[in-house]
Amino acid sequence: MQKKTLIIFAKQPKLGQVKTRLAQTIGDSKALEVYEELLDITESVTADLEAEKIVYWDQIPDSGHSYFQIGYKHSKQSSGDLGTKMANAFQHEFQKSKGKVLIIGTDCPYLKASIFLDAYKALEHSDFVIGPALDGGYYLLGMNEYLPFVFDGIPWSTDSVLTLTLENIKRNHFKCTLLEELDDIDTIHEWEKWKKIR
Repeated sequence: MQKKTLIIFAKQPKLGQVKTRLAQTIGDSKALEVYEELLDITESVTADLEAEKIVYWDQIPDSGHSYFQIGYKHSKQSSGDLGTKMANAFQHEFQKSKGKVLIIGTDCPYLKASIFLDAYKALEHSDFVIGPALDGGYYLLGMNEYLPFVFDGIPWSTDSVLTLTLENIKRNHFKCTLLEELDDIDTIHEWEKWKKIR
């Protein structure tokens, strides 16, 4: 049975350094509260997942931090843009062992355990699996082997991330499975929508 790995990209919950787009509307303190809730949600939905789980932080965690404690390993993101950071994280995990590797962030409160199971299953017959986000990006990316071309030429934080990623995959003649489309949280509208339905 192939090893399953889950990479979680996260930022240290520090005032003025998280959910900066959201903070323009609700202020830094409230944005930090939102981000801390998103961290809790991400931990809750991944806690029972049968996979090696590694949280890649933007900064080395403070010794007193309380997130992702039991059942998680911790690492630090590399320097560079988001694509470089993700590519390096995938490379590091594939160097450790072969298997199925997924990556998520902490912006999607709609994640549920079944999505991860579907993603790993998709990698039995596809080279890539992607969870599309409503804003034109993606909330999950997975692959069976280290294929960094998927990050080439992507203008991060734009609504063309998903389209260009799929073009990269098609151009290189690989197969991709798409999961259900979900929303993530970057604006006050998205946050209020989530709070209404939770």
